Amino acid sequence: MKNWIAAIVTGLVALPGVAHAAGGGADLMHMEADYSNEALRDGAETFIDNCMGCHSAEFFRLKNLENDLGMSKEVIEDELMYGLASVNDHLESAMTEDQGNRWFGAAAPDLSLTSRVRGEDWIYTYLLRFHRDGGSATGWNNHVFPQVSMPNVLYNMTAEAPAYYDAMPQPHHGEGEGELEYPEVPEKLDQKVQNLVSFMSYVGDPSVKARHSMGPWVLLFLVILGLVTFLVKKEYWRDIH
Repeated sequence: MKNWIAAIVTGLVALPGVAHAAGGGADLMHMEADYSNEALRDGAETFIDNCMGCHSAEFFRLKNLENDLGMSKEVIEDELMYGLASVNDHLESAMTEDQGNRWFGAAAPDLSLTSRVRGEDWIYTYLLRFHRDGGSATGWNNHVFPQVSMPNVLYNMTAEAPAYYDAMPQPHHGEGEGELEYPEVPEKLDQKVQNLVSFMSYVGDPSVKARHSMGPWVLLFLVILGLVTFLVKKEYWRDIH
């Protein structure tokens, strides 16, 4: 029994180190996902415009944008149908696995469940920590995921984005060189990235919008139930006392 307790305690103590290691040694920035229709629509457009060239989200259909976010079928067909035949299609990239291996040295992973595997903070920090690397095939590298083969597709996302990424410091390769000083994230770029991550979080768990909208009603029901239960208890015990 003592061995089991010791193993559990050791595992809990090690968790922060594991999370830090999963981030490639970079401290993760925090963000709160925004599941409003406006944020998710913007994130969907960013995902389809910038990510779907290489990545798929094969567990998600364009139809969800109409059903959950209130986007009209006409808007979806006019602006978001790149390479897809129907709104009932899954978000599948036109790039094949063989093309990914030839062009980038690895097939681009499907992003349907990335938010559930990595977490929103990891994706958020990863997208904002690209730095120049003349030795890589794409000319880019990443503080969160060193030696990643993905190029920086957000470099021209906003007018401020190029200056931000160009100012990103190079990683330390030795000990005792101090902490890196990262540039401040421009507001518009930050909002775009947060909306994109929020959309990826929604793709990984489409029921999240229903849960968030239902939550206040559940709490209200519990308050009313608690009040009724208290009054019943008070009435019941009045005769006994």
